[in-house]
Amino acid sequence: MRKKVLSALLALTMCATLLVGCSGGSKETTPPATTPSTQGAPDNTAPAAPDYSGVELVVCTWGGTTGDATKKLAEDFEKKYGCTIVIDGINANSDRLAKLQSQIQSGVVEDDVVYFSGAYAKQAEKLGLFEKIDTSVVTNISELYDFALNDTGYGPMVLVGRFGIMYNEDILKEKGLEPPTSYMELFDDKYAGLVSLPAMTATAGPYVLIAIAEQLGGGIDNYQPALDLYKEKKDNIKLWYTTDLMAALSQKEVAITVYMDLMLPVLVSSGLNMKWVDAKEGNFADDVFINVVKDSPNKELAQLFVNYALEKSTQELFIELNNEAPTNKNAQMSEEKQAFLAYGQEDFDKCTFFDYDKLNAVKPEMIEQWQKIAAQ
Repeated sequence: MRKKVLSALLALTMCATLLVGCSGGSKETTPPATTPSTQGAPDNTAPAAPDYSGVELVVCTWGGTTGDATKKLAEDFEKKYGCTIVIDGINANSDRLAKLQSQIQSGVVEDDVVYFSGAYAKQAEKLGLFEKIDTSVVTNISELYDFALNDTGYGPMVLVGRFGIMYNEDILKEKGLEPPTSYMELFDDKYAGLVSLPAMTATAGPYVLIAIAEQLGGGIDNYQPALDLYKEKKDNIKLWYTTDLMAALSQKEVAITVYMDLMLPVLVSSGLNMKWVDAKEGNFADDVFINVVKDSPNKELAQLFVNYALEKSTQELFIELNNEAPTNKNAQMSEEKQAFLAYGQEDFDKCTFFDYDKLNAVKPEMIEQWQKIAAQ
């Protein structure tokens, strides 16, 4: 019996020795445990997104439908980072600018991200109201059209629309009039009392003035010829609008205007037979820039939001929510939207993109001279 036990122990000892020899005696060389389904597969595990649970990121933009659309498109961003997007809706660019100045001067900054129209974005840059863009975070900037890039290092163009001529076809037909085809035509006596133009304090006011000046041999450096025409034909213009154009069009007080393409479907859905015209002088780019606010309390998350806003999928969603064209050249747009929005390089080549630094330098004088005419 003892021999049998000793023989069994000897056999067990030999097996153990063999197993140790097979292992090579080192844990570092032991391959990791695998399963048949994962063995040999590459590791595609993405790093986990930073957790910003409990953080409120304040985005300062237009109110109304634009603010609602911005909040809606941010839902995936909130899910990814655990934060909450708060919309600070302020319709006037000038009011947003004043608010940021006040916050930064007081040292109590509440806004993190801000949207501005082009001229105001450049003005805010000069005033030092933005942080520079961190391109190691905002990587989607590489997918933008060249015209959307910002060589100052601050925020890029995130959206773009157009200002151009639109008219109520029913009213013109009733009066036996053909639609205008140029900005110069808007001052023709045959359209007297039917035209509304942007006030000089509105975004497109200086754009129209410069286009008229160029047709009269001047330009941004010599806009007096346009002011002279404004003075001569001021009684032909029914309304110089700031924010009151929609009501005037809806009530059919005016029939022709220079307005944003994104408002065309809104007007049509209200029952107006509005049509768009690509003016002979070209359309005006209605560009929007996105920036991180100087001394933002959530700088890192704000940079991530800028990157998110430039994503192909985010911009495609914004097209559907707010009818604004993407600056990401990979973003797709439906044929229905292309019928009234700018899309693709060919459309953008028809738009005038202004030198906003130059425009801002002359704009105060433009406004002052125009106000004298409008007040007469």
